[in-house]
Amino acid sequence: MAKITRGIIEAQLASAMVQFQREQHGRGPTDVRVHILGDMALVRSSGIFTATETHLSASEEGRRLIKSARQELRSIIRTDLEALVSKITGCRALRSYGDVDVNVAEQMEVYVLEADLEKRLLRQELDGLTGLGSGGGEGRDKREKIDPGSVSRDPT
Repeated sequence: MAKITRGIIEAQLASAMVQFQREQHGRGPTDVRVHILGDMALVRSSGIFTATETHLSASEEGRRLIKSARQELRSIIRTDLEALVSKITGCRALRSYGDVDVNVAEQMEVYVLEADLEKRLLRQELDGLTGLGSGGGEGRDKREKIDPGSVSRDPT
């Protein structure tokens, strides 16, 4: 089985976001960047406008309409997006936030996860380097756990 890394999760999220946007808007963004930071997944999508939105963005009223429509759509599909992020990361998305900058055709989304995924992935990498995750006895941590109550304290 392939080891799941931060890069793999970020790439899978980016690909899934492009596909999701393609299904919702008829085209996907030209660029998607995903970053796992602690218990958050940050998604920045650029080049998000459809041809119609590009024409509308020429006027202030058009930009207002684009922002309003995209915010309304996101509120409707929010649970689908959170479920998608949960499935890929293996961590439940507790909530999410999103905004669109219509002046540069860019969208930012933040997904708050129930666990610190960055720390979990780092621990997995460290375990792999030290052999803790190997499943066998070789390379396992040899430290013993000591019960504090069993340690005698000599006052001398």
